[in-house]
Amino acid sequence: MAKLFFVGLDGTEKSYRLQTHRPFTVGRDPGNDIILRDPKVSRHHAEIVFERGFFVLHDLASANGTYVNGRRIRVAPLTHGAKVRMGNTYGRFSEELPTETDDPQQKNEPYEQPLPSNASTPSPSPAPPPSAPSLAAVPPPIAPPLSVVSVTDDLADMPTSSHERLAMDTMPHEKITEEDLGDDVKKKA
Repeated sequence: MAKLFFVGLDGTEKSYRLQTHRPFTVGRDPGNDIILRDPKVSRHHAEIVFERGFFVLHDLASANGTYVNGRRIRVAPLTHGAKVRMGNTYGRFSEELPTETDDPQQKNEPYEQPLPSNASTPSPSPAPPPSAPSLAAVPPPIAPPLSVVSVTDDLADMPTSSHERLAMDTMPHEKITEEDLGDDVKKKA
């Protein structure tokens, strides 16, 4: 279960539970999922999306920027304990292991029962079903270390939403001589 904790300008802390199946918008506008009442926060400041197994923070071209662990970012993965700042509002990302009560489908899923060691000899009484494994005993997956993408990196031109950017580079063209232009150049001169 992933949570984002923000401390408001009044000093109160609010927590927001993030879900993997939809993005979360952050900003001053009341239509956002996470509303930050801070004049330095843009109306549509940032978006948090679950991508490739990680929550990723995307700055939405905010006026005052989005910071993760003290560095201004456009796109950055959120790791457990990451410090987030938008305007004058500070936050912290927490990613905890799910408990058995967090995933009700886990209890209802059938599990495989082991085959008897000697199938030819019938056992006098049926063996009791094995207990379901506890999720607390399962170690967290080991992920490769991720680094924050700063604005100065080559990835700074990466789109911050599902919209692709257009290449606005100047394309080379053939060199045009005065002979090619003919009378048009002589009339202007």
